Amino acid sequence: MISSKEVMSRTGISRATLNNYIGMDLIPSPSVRPPEEPGGPTKIGFFPEWVVERIEKIQQLKGQGMRMAQIAMHFMDEDTEPPKAIEEPLMYPWLDQIVFPAILVSRSWEIIGLNSVAEELLVGENIRGLGSQVRRRFLDPSLIEKLQDRFVNWKEILTFHMKLAKRDVGAEIFLSLNRDEDSHLLIQLRQLWDETEMAPSRPFDGQTLTVKYHHGGAEHYTLLSWALPEGTLLLYPPASMQLGQMLELLTGRTKVPKPTFFRKTSSPTSLCILAVSLESEFHLRTALSPSAYFDLINQIILGWHRCFREHGATPGRSCTEGSVCFFLEVPGREDDHLFQSLLCASALKSMVREIDREWKSKQTWKNTLRVNIGIHCGRDWLGMMPSPSAFEFTVVGDTLVEAVKLSEFSQGGTIWVSKEVIENLSPSNRERVEFGIRLGTYEEGFIRSGLYSLVRELFSEDELKRKGLQDIGNLAVTEILNVLT
Repeated sequence: MISSKEVMSRTGISRATLNNYIGMDLIPSPSVRPPEEPGGPTKIGFFPEWVVERIEKIQQLKGQGMRMAQIAMHFMDEDTEPPKAIEEPLMYPWLDQIVFPAILVSRSWEIIGLNSVAEELLVGENIRGLGSQVRRRFLDPSLIEKLQDRFVNWKEILTFHMKLAKRDVGAEIFLSLNRDEDSHLLIQLRQLWDETEMAPSRPFDGQTLTVKYHHGGAEHYTLLSWALPEGTLLLYPPASMQLGQMLELLTGRTKVPKPTFFRKTSSPTSLCILAVSLESEFHLRTALSPSAYFDLINQIILGWHRCFREHGATPGRSCTEGSVCFFLEVPGREDDHLFQSLLCASALKSMVREIDREWKSKQTWKNTLRVNIGIHCGRDWLGMMPSPSAFEFTVVGDTLVEAVKLSEFSQGGTIWVSKEVIENLSPSNRERVEFGIRLGTYEEGFIRSGLYSLVRELFSEDELKRKGLQDIGNLAVTEILNVLT
């Protein structure tokens, strides 16, 4: 039994709505009892715990457009106690878009959604049914028995989940279990529950999880728990998966707003995009052995990503010898993301100069490595998509296209930015940036600093077509010469 206060807390309804449901016989009248502790109300109403599930079902039907009279008819022929397994349309199809095992549990730790790879890992069979889901408690003995059948270390696996479950439910969760189940198993579960310490309460948590099969094999995962409005999302990516970006985003160590990551759909976002590409005096893939080539490219791109994160940017998808990153607005510091992109560009140039010196010494070659950068700002669609190795942020829109084209326009290790980036800097930050247009684009002399030019005015029409820069021909740009830290 749970109190009326807990019912309202877990379902989000008001006391008036609760009384309305009682009056319509959608839920039973509460059992009134004196409080367990003195000093509070003299009487408290208690409900069977299944009432929470009934109210969640009512809310679901209301969300589908049903009126309360129709909902009352829907439940009229059902028993007071809901069936142990309720089949309904799969409410969370986005779970199947996750490439590794994922389970969504409610606040009462009832499985309300899972993907097929989660079934294969933890259950070994389909428990959802075709196009539907079966709602079972995660700690239901029938599911625990499947863990026993599959894994040698089933208790260890269960302990990791009990740590998380203790944040949402108490030992009363075992009172609702079927008493016809194996009593010895119930005793083991209760003892394991009592011995398990509750995990710290935080919106995102991660811990290493190893599963050992009875046939002798073992697999290593990272168990990630993520607090969502619907409940707790349990993710089981392989331990070898590169999750640094995801962890930094969810634990707040980058400046990407968490709502951006939590959205299930992409959305237009104000941002600044930095596109970087590597320039070499000859083709690296032909000048280096395959192993040396991969060593160099990995060193450069990993260094770029480290530099992105140090300046508050989110790395995007890397191409072979280039990459992009996204700087999002910081509330109350509207131009900070723009200035950070300029500082990041300057740091990238310095980093590649160091790598160039290192490889000239290591390889005794005369090749020179340079980094060409384009920076542009605007509003593009920002979304997230899974890949075999990690979650990647992706931008779709003109800002990204123009930033990449601007990096292709850059030559000789230069940084070119759009006029919008400079014009939207605060006066104090603009004073720290030296920019202008070179005479002949890449010659040493300058007409004067502080000058902008359209891209089409810096090339002949033939050159513009040959370089594929027609798309940014009318973009006003300038070259960054120096950024004061």
